[in-house]
Amino acid sequence: MKFKNLDKETQTQLSLMLNEKAIQVGGKFNFLQILEDIRSIKQPLLKKTNSLHYESGKIKWNKAIFPDKVDLLFKTMKNIEMYQDMYKDLNPYKQKKVVNMLKTLKPVVFEIIPNDKELDGFKFELITENNEISMLFKIIFFYNIGLAKEILNHKS
Repeated sequence: MKFKNLDKETQTQLSLMLNEKAIQVGGKFNFLQILEDIRSIKQPLLKKTNSLHYESGKIKWNKAIFPDKVDLLFKTMKNIEMYQDMYKDLNPYKQKKVVNMLKTLKPVVFEIIPNDKELDGFKFELITENNEISMLFKIIFFYNIGLAKEILNHKS
């Protein structure tokens, strides 16, 4: 995703949302540190404990995610990025697999818990009510850190 290609309203909404989440974990620096720590872990979503620790807290989620679902999830996100359509060039069998993956991952909720008890942290869903992959999930686990910096530093 290219932030500069988004319309001004979407840029502003995304920036406000991400800055709010950053404040809940201790600021922009802490938020970016979480992203760096996640990138340093090999296959963070496949942890058997459904949690991973970062320098100043932990991230946990409520349901195990299996390798085949993670692979399909990332392929689907790439399709969305390239074609703005998760079903583009998929035969009916593969479309059904994507639908089933979305249904399977819909109940997954992530919680970011800072070690500092004065900070709230936050929760977010992997799949939104509209059966779309959450933008916050994409920013935290999929997109490069440079995009997060660009969004956090956006001036409306």
